Amino acid sequence: LCQVVRLVPGAYLEYKQALLNECRRQGGLRLAQARSLIKIDVNKTRKIYDFLIKEGYINKA
Repeated sequence: LCQVVRLVPGAYLEYKQALLNECRRQGGLRLAQARSLIKIDVNKTRKIYDFLIKEGYINKA
């Protein structure tokens, strides 16, 4: 994923942790919430969000 989205692994791990924490706090996460949490290109946010849902790390709200 890091190679496809062109992110350094450290940044990906930070974004992943932020999304996981927010998902736990709210019981789910919408793409719009993910976009407001991580301030990067919306296309990159979408790919990270979709990947985390596919792998079962987060749930859709």
